[in-house]
Amino acid sequence: MVRRLLILLLALLASTSPTVAQQPDFAFTSIPKVLVRSPDPVKLAEFYKALGFVEVSRNEFGVNFYLQGNLGALEVLKMDRNTRPSGPKTSRTEQGVVAIFEVTDQQALIARAKAAGATLIERWDASDRPATIYYIGDPEYNILGFAARHHDPRLKTP
Repeated sequence: MVRRLLILLLALLASTSPTVAQQPDFAFTSIPKVLVRSPDPVKLAEFYKALGFVEVSRNEFGVNFYLQGNLGALEVLKMDRNTRPSGPKTSRTEQGVVAIFEVTDQQALIARAKAAGATLIERWDASDRPATIYYIGDPEYNILGFAARHHDPRLKTP
């Protein structure tokens, strides 16, 4: 009996010890807000409006957009006065943040992006499932990806 209790206790301790895959003791409670820094936020905001982002406010710090259904936000903010723009990113694999948005019509969005001055950086195709992400550079070479809605079956969005 004691041996069974000891085995049960050891099994319980092993199952509750922290591991790399263990979930944190908190939860993320909102859709991310993407921030883009620009020397001229008003000019760059015109590009995002051409893509279909909806401007909701503007002030001396920049321009704010919300995505459809208020499920996310993009802010184009004025760079700090004492900073200089970095060189252009030409690959999704370079250091820095790459934001990926799910869209219902990739081809239409890519056509709008090109018409608004974007550069097509890369078309990425998954090798293990039918998924494609188009990566573009905005006029200031911030990298954005556009994936088909629900390309990741683990994502549950309305």
